[in-house]
Amino acid sequence: MIDKKILIKSVKNALKEDCVNKDLSHKVLGKEALKKINAFLTNKEELVLSGIDWFNYSFKLIDNSIKVKWYFKEGDVIPPFQEICKVSGTAKTILSSERTAINFIQFMSGISTKAKSYLHILNNEKIQLLDTRKTLPGLRYEQKYATKIAGIKNHRFSLSDGMMLKDNHLKTIGGVDLINYKHDQTKKFFFEIEVKKINEIEPALSLMPDILMFDNFSLNQIKEGIKIVNQRAKIEVSGLKNEKDLTKLSQLKIDFISMGDLTKNIKSIDFSLNIV
Repeated sequence: MIDKKILIKSVKNALKEDCVNKDLSHKVLGKEALKKINAFLTNKEELVLSGIDWFNYSFKLIDNSIKVKWYFKEGDVIPPFQEICKVSGTAKTILSSERTAINFIQFMSGISTKAKSYLHILNNEKIQLLDTRKTLPGLRYEQKYATKIAGIKNHRFSLSDGMMLKDNHLKTIGGVDLINYKHDQTKKFFFEIEVKKINEIEPALSLMPDILMFDNFSLNQIKEGIKIVNQRAKIEVSGLKNEKDLTKLSQLKIDFISMGDLTKNIKSIDFSLNIV
């Protein structure tokens, strides 16, 4: 389910940023600004569709009489050069809001498309791909929604969703063996510890974490770490460098692979909205 409050707030902020109610081009349109027109959203490349509601609200928050007819649904894989939806309404609203609408859907579809491609490369349903908190400020909801549409499992949305001790926590404390905490695994939040060396695994396991993260381990270190853990905690692997790493990890007995790249370095999808 989409959180409509977050969605509407995000779209309102984007429309405000673009000053859609102060569009100077309306001075040229004159009476034609109220002309009823149709415009079709098309794509120039294959994509996984994501962000339909953000697209719709970009128009409807300005003029609720705008109609959007979709020919595909959220999560569909769409080949190039398709008519994806038809937008009908006044020229004034469509021309002013189209950039905001396209910005959302090109960005979110870009994330979903990339995420789906990584799932195809992994090709192992026993291992869950996780997104991270490496998101753009103010757009985390949209980015994590887009990964989920593609079939990715959302990791922590915020710091309040689980206790995760990373390298800087351990440096602050003085090392994993100096942590004065033992996790009660019946608690609602999960407890995860990042380890960077093989010799940190046993001290970390003594704290009874739900998950151990192997960060920037070599393939041989991961294999050795799996044997040491011996199913005493779930294993997450992080720090992948490229798609080849993903293929190698798909053959291992691990539980999760977390990838910041799912929400970073995103190539937006090339959409156009054409009046006919």
